[in-house]
Amino acid sequence: MTDTAPVVQDEREAPASRSVGAGNLIIKIILVGLIDALLIWCLAQAWTAEWWPAVVFFAIVLIAVNAVYFTKGNLPLKYLVPGLIFLVVYQLFTMFFTGYLSFTNYGTGHFGDKDASIAAIQASNVVPVEGGQEYAVVPIEQDGTVSMLVTDPTTGSVRIGTNEGFTDVPAGDVQRNGEQVTGVTGYQSLNLATLSGSPDLKAQWDALNPPINAEQGTYLRAISITRAREAKSGFAYDQAQDAMINTQTNEVFPANNDDGAFVNQASGQSLNPGWTVGVGFDNYVKLFTDATIRSSFLPILLWTFAFAVLTTFLNFALGLILALILQERRMRGKSIYRVLLIIPYGLPVILTALVWQAMLNSDFGIINQILGANIQWLNDPWLAKFSVLFVNLWMGFPYFFLVCSGALTAVPADLKEAAFVDGASSRYAFRTVVLPLLLVATAPLLITTFAFNFNNFTLINLLTGGGPFSGSTINGGGTDLLINYTLRVAFSPANQQMGLASAIAILIFVIVGTVSAYGFRLTRRLEEIGR
Repeated sequence: MTDTAPVVQDEREAPASRSVGAGNLIIKIILVGLIDALLIWCLAQAWTAEWWPAVVFFAIVLIAVNAVYFTKGNLPLKYLVPGLIFLVVYQLFTMFFTGYLSFTNYGTGHFGDKDASIAAIQASNVVPVEGGQEYAVVPIEQDGTVSMLVTDPTTGSVRIGTNEGFTDVPAGDVQRNGEQVTGVTGYQSLNLATLSGSPDLKAQWDALNPPINAEQGTYLRAISITRAREAKSGFAYDQAQDAMINTQTNEVFPANNDDGAFVNQASGQSLNPGWTVGVGFDNYVKLFTDATIRSSFLPILLWTFAFAVLTTFLNFALGLILALILQERRMRGKSIYRVLLIIPYGLPVILTALVWQAMLNSDFGIINQILGANIQWLNDPWLAKFSVLFVNLWMGFPYFFLVCSGALTAVPADLKEAAFVDGASSRYAFRTVVLPLLLVATAPLLITTFAFNFNNFTLINLLTGGGPFSGSTINGGGTDLLINYTLRVAFSPANQQMGLASAIAILIFVIVGTVSAYGFRLTRRLEEIGR
């Protein structure tokens, strides 16, 4: 009897187990199906855009997801695959793309390829056709797309013009006010106020160039919202010479494929825009050889190192000192002090930085009011550096206070007592026993703190904006870190030098990676002390 009871119980539980397994399978099929649908859509979009690396990536991910989740085993991969995908997308792709850009001239005037450059030069250099006709036009819009309703001055026929060509309009669909054409059925006529109030519609109208004669390169160009004139590009591309030719002066601008621009060799004039080309290590060399860039880059590099090292040391030192003080048995009210000391760490960085910016203001800041002075805390380069270090100390010491407080409690008391028995002073015991054991626990945190402060964009941007500036903001400011300077170089409204900025970003990566690797190597040596 006892042998048959478990068998009966298993037989009763088997249907329930099978139903649970079937339910899990259905849920898995639904979830993986949704992921597959998203990946197939992304694959189709990448294929349409002819972005072949993305096509390969999405195809591999599609196969990997189905292979991992629809086969038995591979349990670790089932958890690792999502993280690996996001690692590739958000880290590896960004790193490799930044590295690629650092070897190009990608930036203002060099954003597209050569074909895009030719089209842009031709579109931006328009001249009227000699003896060309003027046409009455009306801006019209359908489903957010702007077209040009054109009335032929000779025949009186009405057509809808786009950049692809013209479409005849049946006479019954033309809307008129007397003899004047005002619109067409199915389209909304636009006036000056409508175009001015919508940047998108205005941009579409300005970009309209319906072709009249493709062989001669003539098209209609609006000179107002009611009139258009026959026009043509002032430049033509000669494929045999690989050059742009001015159709009016016959000047020749051969392609300089090293610089990515069409340049007239006689005058040195270049046509804008150019195109993206590889420049090798020019961006990296320029950082140290170009006098203008070097005069900003090198001081900012030195200050970035100084800021990261000093702020890490000061935060750790103050946090450790306060932790040692609060370990004193005779001190009362420790819990109150601990709460007060960690308040700066609990406040948002944005709020703290903006409050300190107001307090350090030279005109109405509370600190100058208390001191009764007019100290330029944020306007003098050296005082601004001091202010940045002080504010970062205020925000950062509570972190090391908490870390050191916990690490000190883990130091064996018998080791300290043994040092005192051997006749060591408290200072010597701390330096030879407590501090080495403390560094075993805190050394990795010191390395990560250095790496964080090497790229502490938020504090600098909110507190000083990188300033004070002695000249143009593109030349760097007194408190600029490399990351702040890089952002300004990359996205300056006047001249975006993304290739150069990418080179600086790669340099930052190499510096932080090298320092971190060396730091972790020292950390392994410290671990031998704790054994």
